[in-house]
Amino acid sequence: MKSEQVEGVAEKLAGKAQSAVGRLLGDSKVEAEGAGHQVAGQLTKTYGDTLDNVSTFVKEKPVAALAIGAAVVLLVSRFLRR
Repeated sequence: MKSEQVEGVAEKLAGKAQSAVGRLLGDSKVEAEGAGHQVAGQLTKTYGDTLDNVSTFVKEKPVAALAIGAAVVLLVSRFLRR
C-alpha cells in the first residue's frame, strides 16, 4: 500500500469526524470543512491507487509499459510541434 493511500484514508476519516462534530454543534462551517477534507482524502487515496496500479502494470508487463510510454512521447511531441 502506498503512503498516499494511507494518507488519503486518514484524511477522509478525519473529515468524516469533523463533519459529524459540525453537525452536532450546528456549525455549518466546520461541517463544510469536514466535507472538504473527505473529498481531499478521497482524491489522495485515488492518486495512491493509481500509482499502485501503474507500478504493478510496469512490473508485470515492462515491454508493454515501454511501448505505451513511447507512444505517449510521440503524441506529445506531435502536439507540441503545432
